[in-house]
Amino acid sequence: MTDSELRKFSDFVRDLVGLDFVPKNWPSLRRSLSRASSSRGFETTKEFVEWVGDVRDDATKIDILASLLTIGETFFFRDSNTFEGIERVIIPDLIKSRYSDLSPLRIWSAGCSTGEEPYTLAILFKRLFCHYQQYQFKILGTDVNKESLEKANKGFYKEWSFRGAPHWLKNDFFAQVDGGYQLNSSVTSAVEFRYLNLVSKEYSSALYGFSPLDIILCRNTMMYFTSDVRNKIIDRMLLWLSDDGWLILSPSEVPHVANQKLELVKAPGAVFFRKKKPASQMFRSSSVEAIPNKKNCLIEKKPKQAPVPVTPISTKRDLAARSQLDISTGSLEKALEFAGKAFCVSNYRKIIELLKDRPEKEANQILSGQRYFLLAKAYANLGILDEAQKSIEAALTIEKLNPSYHYMFASILQAREMKQEAVERLQRVLFLDPDHVMTNVTLATIQKGLDNRNEALRCMRNAIMLVDRLPPEEIIPDSDGATAAHIKEMIHSTVSSMT
Repeated sequence: MTDSELRKFSDFVRDLVGLDFVPKNWPSLRRSLSRASSSRGFETTKEFVEWVGDVRDDATKIDILASLLTIGETFFFRDSNTFEGIERVIIPDLIKSRYSDLSPLRIWSAGCSTGEEPYTLAILFKRLFCHYQQYQFKILGTDVNKESLEKANKGFYKEWSFRGAPHWLKNDFFAQVDGGYQLNSSVTSAVEFRYLNLVSKEYSSALYGFSPLDIILCRNTMMYFTSDVRNKIIDRMLLWLSDDGWLILSPSEVPHVANQKLELVKAPGAVFFRKKKPASQMFRSSSVEAIPNKKNCLIEKKPKQAPVPVTPISTKRDLAARSQLDISTGSLEKALEFAGKAFCVSNYRKIIELLKDRPEKEANQILSGQRYFLLAKAYANLGILDEAQKSIEAALTIEKLNPSYHYMFASILQAREMKQEAVERLQRVLFLDPDHVMTNVTLATIQKGLDNRNEALRCMRNAIMLVDRLPPEEIIPDSDGATAAHIKEMIHSTVSSMT
């Protein structure tokens, strides 16, 4: 096919299905068309394209194009940070906010492909609610590819679907049969699959019985749509999402979304959107807390009180780490060790308990600075910004030239909408450490919010130059554990949305 013919076909696909094949993706489109034409007995791709155009029924055309062009690349527990965030942040928050409402949690996996994502969610929730049957859940998976939905309904998977999955997954939830693995009926019965083209204007039939939704996952799907189609899809989704409900996209898609009805919530290793409450309802902070548990379940009941959300213990290593948090310690070094473990499981109140009420003057000034720094991070994650600022200021009186402390101070100022002060503080970081990646990223974010597009792009390009020098697996300082590869992907997505 000529470029002119391919452009015409890509326009046809965009108008009918919403998928956006820009010229740089045309080689992939050519390959897909070649495979489809051969498998259906056509001698040339041009003949196949003409045949698709002659099909009268739009629904049939969509089915053909969906099976041809949508990418079914998925596997169990894909992007583990997302599922850890759901487990440790989102579910405790939902239970906490609706403790008197025992109706099922409703979750929608949009663009679910062959079903690994919604089944992962079902497995996760079964482990979380293991001893508390009063907490139920309903999971819906939708996709535009009917062939993928047929595979999802069967619940049968080959080895490739388990790459990177937890070691216990196959043993606990699958039976090995016929060269693959059959999912237990207790899990398959918890998920319902339905056909839905996200570009369509009517979601009612597909989402019947699942409203209002508590969580919507639409990962690695939005990137294929034009910005206009993407915005319309999100607007439709928000009509079905409950107030304070959660929208989860892939990390690379987050920078492309700007909706006044959504607030960004950071979790360790992940970023989520939460739907804002109407102005008439009580304001709540965007900082979310997960409370650790001594039991292997999500909920801990207390007499005459609302259920308290707690985080399940997933592994023996977690159990050993968390059990140490309750050990009383005398030395600051030990307290910092336990506080660091508490930070890894998002137990910010435990950090405050361990570090707040200590002697004003500690023998080791370096450790004392680390104490105030960790306190500042704990307070900031809880949304207690006054205390966070006091703590980081105390840390800076001890180590005035520590770039991480200045960066933390800038982050607090940014959260307080003190953007100019945050910029000035970030400039200090660059004076102390010209190669500080996250400072360039944060400066770009602030400048973008101030409509200083050129300055934002300059900072992003500086960040890309710095990241390119690092190994992909290296953890970026002050990034909450993000790797160079992850930060690079995020930066490129942001730059693409600005150019």
